Amino acid sequence: MKTIYKDIILIIVGALLVAASIDFFVIPNKLGDGSTVGIALVLYYLFHIPTSISTFLVNLIFIALAYKFLTKKTILYTILGAVMTSVFLGLVSYIPFHVHDMILGIVFGALLMGTGLALIFIADGSTGGTTLLAYLLNYTKGYNISKSMFYMDSVIILASVFAIGVNNTLYTFIFVYLCAKIVDVVIEGFHNKKAMTIMSDQYKDIAQVITSEFGNAATIFYGYGYYANKDKRIIYVVIKKNELLKIKKKIQQIDPNSFIVIHEVKEVVGGKFGFIGNSPHETKAAAK
Repeated sequence: MKTIYKDIILIIVGALLVAASIDFFVIPNKLGDGSTVGIALVLYYLFHIPTSISTFLVNLIFIALAYKFLTKKTILYTILGAVMTSVFLGLVSYIPFHVHDMILGIVFGALLMGTGLALIFIADGSTGGTTLLAYLLNYTKGYNISKSMFYMDSVIILASVFAIGVNNTLYTFIFVYLCAKIVDVVIEGFHNKKAMTIMSDQYKDIAQVITSEFGNAATIFYGYGYYANKDKRIIYVVIKKNELLKIKKKIQQIDPNSFIVIHEVKEVVGGKFGFIGNSPHETKAAAK
């Protein structure tokens, strides 16, 4: 239940940031975008249809096309993301704050948009649009999701040239590129983990400390030390970044001659770092 509440909060905050980006930075500088937002912006620039209305209606169409191929959770989270984005677009339009500067618009617009989208993605939600079509094409035709999204978003951005002109279309590509980079940075920040590979003759004591004092599941591999010409035990553990210095200090206290390799981790799914509520037994079993 806590996980559901956390997801809902992330989607709501993410939708607010997306709406703020559009109204404060994107529209004042007449930039475009991909997906549903890009279509809504074109309709706004050409026909002055409020983005809060067009975003919601376009998302309804996409959801109707793809709902048979999505899980109930994905549908509900997508509807929540689409509805909240439309609601916030309507609300922030009453705030008299608009930045009429292309560079500031691109940088800070991408910062808000990228952060907002990342929060929604972290909650396993989406803002609808081409994301849903990409899932649909993957399910029915086996197309790659990221490539499908890129191609569809590119078509929408290129089509916006009739509404915003060539120069602003080129600026839009920069804006979308920055958004994608910020999404990656924020998502990696939420999954801020490190992995440690530890080689030591005191592997039992080290593994005991890692599991009992820090609550991390440790996996022991069997290896062979070619230089020492003898069998070795290798400990592998995934930890939180803020635990790194403490664990490293403990290891060196147990065995000053230990050999430690620290790895960057892109993402961790399951076990201690998965769903809230896993028991210690389940956590250790998942790591084995």
